[in-house]
Amino acid sequence: MKYDLIVIGGGPGGYTGAIRAAKLGMKTALIEERDLGGTCLNRGCIPTKALLHSAELYSSANEWAELGIKAENVTLDEEAIYRRKNAIVENLRNGVRTLVKANKIDLYETHGAITGEHTVQAGDETLETEFILIATGSSPSGFDPSRPIMGLENTINSDVVLDKGVEGNEIAIIGAGVIGVEFAEYLSGIGKNVTILAPSERIIRMMSKETSVQLASIFKRKGVKILTGVKVKEISADRTVRYSTEKGDGEQKFDAVISAVGRTANLKGVGLETVGINAGKRIDVDDNMYTGVAGIYACGDVIGRIQLAHYAAASAITAVESMLKKPHSMDLSVVPSCIYTAPEIASVGKKETDVENAKVGKFLMAANGKSQIEGLARGFVKVVADENDTIVGAELFCVRATDMIGELALAISKGLKLHEAAAVIHPHPTVMESVGEAYEDVDGMATYMAPKK
Repeated sequence: MKYDLIVIGGGPGGYTGAIRAAKLGMKTALIEERDLGGTCLNRGCIPTKALLHSAELYSSANEWAELGIKAENVTLDEEAIYRRKNAIVENLRNGVRTLVKANKIDLYETHGAITGEHTVQAGDETLETEFILIATGSSPSGFDPSRPIMGLENTINSDVVLDKGVEGNEIAIIGAGVIGVEFAEYLSGIGKNVTILAPSERIIRMMSKETSVQLASIFKRKGVKILTGVKVKEISADRTVRYSTEKGDGEQKFDAVISAVGRTANLKGVGLETVGINAGKRIDVDDNMYTGVAGIYACGDVIGRIQLAHYAAASAITAVESMLKKPHSMDLSVVPSCIYTAPEIASVGKKETDVENAKVGKFLMAANGKSQIEGLARGFVKVVADENDTIVGAELFCVRATDMIGELALAISKGLKLHEAAAVIHPHPTVMESVGEAYEDVDGMATYMAPKK
């Protein structure tokens, strides 16, 4: 069989690239040996958020009386939570399958490997193609020779947590990035005792120190223990964790230990060596997602830039457009990042510490009516502009932050000035109006904030 494009990997990058190619008239094949939808749909974004939603509702029961709702003996059925999660995943997976079929993309549900610049082995079949897009994604990181941990086999990773859950009540999480804090949110929300073992001096280092400190404070009020500057030395078979900090050595026994130390690109078995692609921890590409080998492109987690589903999809579109010598339709320089704690966290663009003569507008959610109504009047919306009043960054720590960050991403991508963004009327009462207030606060003109001194 001869194709214009063969995509290896059926995650957000793979299926998005295949669909865009098909819509642009390319005869396309998609190869996926596991579940269509990849990590995001099956073992990442979607299942995690489904679990978090259930945990948020359950943990909010303590506040129902204040809302005028009386309920006794509220209980949790974790098996039902996982059944619902599985149903959502299956429904969305079937939706992707329907889209693939509707776009007349040939789907090969088998292992795919490059055998030449224009040939791919799909199971027992050899396929010919003009272009190849590598979109094999990533997997939970395991042993790292640079920071060896004895007994890492006694931990469980995110795949296991999302598939089978976590047994026991005393849970340790090694890692304090996005995966670590979201699991802490879920597990503490359903009543488990959680301890975060953070290797650095604070949690979620990719966000500002202010957000990190506030989230740590909220976690502590929820009963989550946080140990920072932790170097894990050993995890025994009975799940006793031995570690060291600046204050000395320590050890503690847990019912389960979750390893949440990041993800590693899936590069084995792809056939990179057959075409001379020398990948270390990632596949190097240029701004066109081109590998340097004739006809072969790569996107998403395997290129080692930003491991987010929406970036994978955007980079796949860029790759396909590059194959066809079309102008790029996606702005890959502005990528929102989201964390689904409660409150949610989202950021895009630059931090104020990265901008010389930065102008900062900040609105506190305690002054937002909709947030008060929903009982989540914590956090802030922060907007960063440069000395020319061009919006260059934003960080949100509030309810619905992940839904609102898109407006800030658009403003940054289009180089909007503060006055241009502030001129847009934001409806009231909404959480979104806090963004408009943050724009205005740069010049001290926010209605619901006290005058700047």
